[in-house]
This record gives sequence, structure tokens and C-alpha cells, in this order.
Amino acid sequence: MTIKRLNYFTGQFLEENDFKDEQQYHLNAIRSHSKNLHIWGIAYGLNVTFTRGDKYVMVSGGMAVDGQGRQIILDEDKQIDLFAATATTLYLTISYDQSQSDPTEETGVKGYSRITEHPDIKYDPEMPDEPATKILLAKLILDPNKMTIHQIVIEDRKYAGAVGGDMVVRSLSFLLPTYSNKLPVMRGIDDGVEFNSDNTTHTGNLNVAGILTGNLDKDMVGKDQIIDRSVPISKFKTHKRSSEEILGEKPIEINANSEKEVHSELSNTHRFFITSVLPTTPDSAIEWRWVVNFHRNQYFYRLMVKNLSDKTIGVRFKYYDILEE
Repeated sequence: MTIKRLNYFTGQFLEENDFKDEQQYHLNAIRSHSKNLHIWGIAYGLNVTFTRGDKYVMVSGGMAVDGQGRQIILDEDKQIDLFAATATTLYLTISYDQSQSDPTEETGVKGYSRITEHPDIKYDPEMPDEPATKILLAKLILDPNKMTIHQIVIEDRKYAGAVGGDMVVRSLSFLLPTYSNKLPVMRGIDDGVEFNSDNTTHTGNLNVAGILTGNLDKDMVGKDQIIDRSVPISKFKTHKRSSEEILGEKPIEINANSEKEVHSELSNTHRFFITSVLPTTPDSAIEWRWVVNFHRNQYFYRLMVKNLSDKTIGVRFKYYDILEE
């Protein structure tokens, strides 16, 4: 289709169709933009509320864009009466409509000076057969005995969006199904992207190229197993133990040139210890190791520390025990 717009010049004679073409050009442009660069659906507002026991719902002012790129605007709240309803499940929809308005005969010729665009809000016991033009606002559940509103379901509402390739924005805010004064936000920062959210869920595989840093929950280290030199977020839990926690603030004493068991753990399976032992006495040296004894189907994990110095020294230890759930 060839795109043409009016070109005005002095002395030009304009007729009715010229003015209609002028309007149609701009109308086609904005509808083409909405149709091709946006996803049809509810842009804002058009919330459906009710009071239990009533036979009507309220639709708040708002805007939607249908599959043909037409803007559907409800400029003020509207009450939708359900007194004529005979089904207990109703689908409330909004669609585009227009009509000629503002009749006049000032010049002696009768006609309409305006075309008024307005929303058409209806309810039907069947799901809309053309959801891109009859946009669903809510599913209404009625009390079968009183035929009054019992419940409103809004999970199937479709919201307008954007279509395209690259997008350049300062930040993105995500609306929540229920009101919140703290919306999830994604924003660009100097060296990357920052995502702020109280609760984020990821489903599927997550591949990270680079360094993953941050604080995990204190009880979580990984998910299934340690494989291929990687630790997936998993069913492994960590448990921190230290000599201060177990024995108090006083260091553990070890005699000169001797080895001592400073701690032990009982288990019936593999244990994974990330361990650190430090001497507290100046000019001293130590070696430490875990020794495992098997007796009566139980494993005894013993933390042994050897004093390499010619004097009695003190030591403290700390370790993380990685436990399978």
C-alpha cells in the first residue's frame, strides 16, 4: 500500500475527502505503531473490583490496545450491572467502538460533526472468541443461589508490552499481581546491570561466564553434587564449627613436639571439611590432619594437630562441614 499524506499549497481547493484523508493518515500511523511495535493488551488501569453480595462490578479508568493497534480508553470509572446475567461464570471484556456524534445543521445541511471513540464493555458466559479485539478484563464467579458476585479471577488478563530487537532504557520496573510500594527494578550501572528484588525465581539451566559473587543463605552451599570443578546451588548445607564455639575463648594447649586430637565428629557417611587451624603462640609451627576410624559401622572423624615447636603452644580451629541433605 502506497503511503500518502496531504501536501498543502496556496490556492489549493480542498474537499471533504481531503480532510478525511488527513485524519486517516495520522490514524493509520499511530495504529501501525501500536500494532507492530507493541503487544496488544491492557496498558494501565481497567481494574475490576466488587463488593461481595453486589450484582455489579466497577471498572476503573484505564487504557488498552487491541490487536489492530486501536486505543481503547475508559476515561472514568464505570459500573457494570449484572442483573440480567443468567450464568454463574461470566467473562468481562472491553473492545473498541466508535459512533458518529454531535449532530448539526448550522449550514442548512444535516450531519454529524464528530466521530466519538468509546469502549464497549460487555460480559458473556463464553470466553471471548477474538481475544485480541475483545480484551479480557476479568472472569466473574457468581453465587448460584443469589446470583451475586462471589469471586473475581484476573489471572488471564493480558497486558500490553513492547516488540522489537534492542531496547535502550535507564531502568525497568516490574508490576506485581498485588499492590506493593517496592517493585522489582532492573537498572544499568557503570559496569553492568543491577537487579533489585525481594524474591527472584529462576527455572531451568543457568550458565554463568565469569565470577559469581555474593552471599548465599547461611545454610546453603550447593544443590545436587560437586561435579566438573563447579559447585551448583544445591542440596548441600554448610555448618560452621570453631574451637571458641565448642570449647570457649581459651586456646587449646598442645605439649611440645606432640600431637593431640582437638576435635572429633561421628558420622555414617562421607564428610567434607573445609578446615583452618592457627597457632596462637608466637614463634610456633603446627601441622594438622583429619584421621578417620571405622568402628561398629560408624566413622570417627578426628582433627589431629601436631606441635612442631619445642614448647607448649595454643591453637584455635575453625571449619565448615558440608553436609548432604
